Amino acid sequence: MPDQQYDLINQFLRGAINRRTFIRKAVGLGLAAPVVASTLAMLPRNAFAQDSALPSPSAPREDGTPAPDDQQVLKMVTPSPFRMDPPTYGGDLWQLQMMVYQALTRMTLDETIGPGVADTWESNADATVWTFHLNPNAKFSDDTPITADDVIWSWSWIANPNSKSTAPDTFKGVVGYDDVKSGAAELMSGMKAIDANTLEITTADPYPAMPALASVFYGCVLKKDNVMSGGEEWWRAPVTSGIYKVTEYTPGDQATMTLERNENWWRDPSKLAKIEFSLVADPQTQLVQFDNGEISGMVCQPAEFGQATKEGGQRADALFWGYAAATWYFGFFCEKAPFDDANVRQAFAQAVDLNVVSAAVLNGIYPPEPRILPAQFCGGDQQYAPTFDVEAAKASLAASKYGSAEGVGKVTILISEQGGATALGTWAKVGQAMGQMIQDNLGITVDLVRKVFASVPEQLAEARAIDGGAIFRLSFGASMPDPSYIYNIVQSESSGNATQYKNPEVDDLLAQAGAEPDPDKRCALYDQIDQIVSKDAIFLAPFRGTSTWFFQPNVRGLKIVNQRIWNAIDQVYIAQ
Repeated sequence: MPDQQYDLINQFLRGAINRRTFIRKAVGLGLAAPVVASTLAMLPRNAFAQDSALPSPSAPREDGTPAPDDQQVLKMVTPSPFRMDPPTYGGDLWQLQMMVYQALTRMTLDETIGPGVADTWESNADATVWTFHLNPNAKFSDDTPITADDVIWSWSWIANPNSKSTAPDTFKGVVGYDDVKSGAAELMSGMKAIDANTLEITTADPYPAMPALASVFYGCVLKKDNVMSGGEEWWRAPVTSGIYKVTEYTPGDQATMTLERNENWWRDPSKLAKIEFSLVADPQTQLVQFDNGEISGMVCQPAEFGQATKEGGQRADALFWGYAAATWYFGFFCEKAPFDDANVRQAFAQAVDLNVVSAAVLNGIYPPEPRILPAQFCGGDQQYAPTFDVEAAKASLAASKYGSAEGVGKVTILISEQGGATALGTWAKVGQAMGQMIQDNLGITVDLVRKVFASVPEQLAEARAIDGGAIFRLSFGASMPDPSYIYNIVQSESSGNATQYKNPEVDDLLAQAGAEPDPDKRCALYDQIDQIVSKDAIFLAPFRGTSTWFFQPNVRGLKIVNQRIWNAIDQVYIAQ
């Protein structure tokens, strides 16, 4: 170890510098994350005063004079191969899909539900029958009208096994879902076209969150003939229902896709005339292109975030970021030993100092998450999840049915990094740091396996097949602006329940909350769910999501709505 690194460690242990200063200098000197974690673990969390937290999220950029229309072109990069099929989306492709397909409702700039394909909606007294009134001018990009029958087919297609949907149970509350799922029917019987522009939806139980559910991109309106006649790759020439249409797609390792204004869009048109996407998997190549002015924007990675958030730091003027209603996490596979025991899960979570991991490895870009639900969705900042406490971790392990490190046996962290919101290799470094902490604090050796998984089911199959316990990395976000999105994550039989966590009490509370019409009572139920699930420690390391970007100075009108820049894409423009 170089003398500078030794000196830094000694300064910290003598109390000459605080934790955050130590972390910052350690990163600059290239001190390995496990060494940083081990050094910090030698002193209590509150040994020295902490430096200030992250800077505030970006303020809106000043308005400018829009450039001529032929210059209203946004050039972006994506690390994920193109696949414009909402049922089978992957990577960060929902960003593109939200721009070319439209659901019945959509998120507004103030993060409430507003008109999409539908202008208005209402329900009966107990919220079991919902009526949506479609805009009579709503059209597909091929100039054909969007009707109630198109919505019925699109929602039913998600439940149809032939769609190969990654979330087939999105609309399971609609009457007739089971018949479509089993193949007994093509369309859900609970959806009825009163006329071309009036849709009636009947649910088996009260569903007050239906307008929010109607905004999810799984429910985007597709054109049946386009989907069914184009085979598995129909999306290469999609007929779209959203603000943009696809005018060019070139496949391959350097794939490109061009979106242009949909002249048949029935609401206010986008200020951007065109958005050009290029497939660029390597973040460093993206940075070179951005610095050379070849692209308008890109995702900001942890290393660059740490620099850009410093006063006068590199690309500080280009950074645009905010918190997102999303969770990046390492989760326990609860289906088999040893993580079928909540005490073991708690022990592992208590053995890891997430503040250190966030600061030392992630440069603070993803802070630790104290609970699942964010403030805007019946949540807050209460600390429900287990916190770093080595003695408590040892006690939790001793209280488990496995009793000791020897009883726990082999544990593997599966790292799948095929590109997306975070640079390749970042989550492997997080896994290494956490593995070192677990070994130091509990005496349990954790193996790290890096492998690309094409889907969550494939990753779960690997977790079942490997010897011993499994931990894996995934993420989830508020797919709709309502706390009921948590259902998809923790309900026992949900297709989105990657951890395979099963708790009948939570299932009952989810059913009660989903049907409760009173907002305060709903929030109380979801808060209770959050407390139970957080205490049960289904996540080893939950991090609060952020939406972090670099945009050129002439890109204006940016706003992060919920967790996405793209929810406000119609406001973005190029200034002179």
